[in-house]
Amino acid sequence: MNHLLNNRTSLTASLVLTGLASTGTSVIWNGLPFIAKRDYGFTESDNLGLYLLIGIVYVTGALTSGVCTRLLRPFASLRTVVTGLLLTVAIVCTLPLFTKSGWVIWTAGGVAGFCSAWLWPIVQSYLVAGRHGSEMRRAIGWWNLVWMMSVAGAMLAMAPLMDSHASMVIVGLGGINILAIFVLPWYPKNPAEHDEDPTKEKVPDGYRSLLRGARVLLPLSYVINGVLSPLLPYVLANISIEIFWQTPVAAIWMISRVVVTVLMWKSGKWHGKWTILWISAISMAIGFVCILAASEIVLLILGLIIFGGGMGVTYYAALYYAMSVGKARVEAGGKHEALIGSGYMVGPLIGLASIQLTPITAGSAFGAIIYVVLVIIALAIVALGVFWKKAR
Repeated sequence: MNHLLNNRTSLTASLVLTGLASTGTSVIWNGLPFIAKRDYGFTESDNLGLYLLIGIVYVTGALTSGVCTRLLRPFASLRTVVTGLLLTVAIVCTLPLFTKSGWVIWTAGGVAGFCSAWLWPIVQSYLVAGRHGSEMRRAIGWWNLVWMMSVAGAMLAMAPLMDSHASMVIVGLGGINILAIFVLPWYPKNPAEHDEDPTKEKVPDGYRSLLRGARVLLPLSYVINGVLSPLLPYVLANISIEIFWQTPVAAIWMISRVVVTVLMWKSGKWHGKWTILWISAISMAIGFVCILAASEIVLLILGLIIFGGGMGVTYYAALYYAMSVGKARVEAGGKHEALIGSGYMVGPLIGLASIQLTPITAGSAFGAIIYVVLVIIALAIVALGVFWKKAR
């Protein structure tokens, strides 16, 4: 047992790397639509198409991360793989320095999306391997807090650059990835072994059913986010929010997610209970409708707060149950990330189909999107009910 404790990754090192790398997650998944609209003239359809591409490469990367890292193990440690991923993104992020062509956005989004799909399952495995029960919950709590704060912070930090130098945000992301590489000497070559016996003692049988329920809501949450993120620049512009304030306002739901995550981390009362999953589903539905239907700032902010809370609950519960039941393997994190990517694929598809079917100039495209997503939410709630009934 002692050799496992000695070989596991320093929590501080995990959190520093996560904080730096998460700025890239924020730019790709939340900031890129604002950059694409401001500096490259992307329309709603362009942004949705961009997110469809990122979703496809993200799912592909997440599903192949476990198998490919096992195949690479005889030739390279996982620490070396992480170094290569961070360096690749850093190189791609220099493209805005050389050209102003729109393909910069497509290339940066696609490459960074694929690399992050490999990166996060490995980082998650390093984080929890060798940790169990309350210690694992503590590590996951800190990890969630750090990456969510970094994501929100990046959106706030983008604001001064958005008016005249939006594309330089991508260049800055490359520099931050280089900084992240310097944290890797504090990582072991590979994650610690995650011993079987303590895992069996710490994971209640009911967690498997809860994992199934959480895995219904996780892709649902990113279907909704996959619709909202590409369209938020236009939602904010429609209610006359100045460009400087657009990314800070968008960050409201991310800040709400941080608050909810802290509450879940500090309270263990939600463990093993279905109530929190039901609250999450309802919150995401209400928040989504408020955001896309908003014609004034108060309703928009209310929607962002409610939606962010639901997103935080869903993500925290899904990751905790996935890593508990999956015994901290890279494949467990890979499945978790693949579910996220699948949501990012379906969301833009819904948006694109709705825009094609309804005239966007009439404002009815958002109405069509709301109705279609509400149908999907209803189906997810039915599926959640089925798993809940079986678990009783």
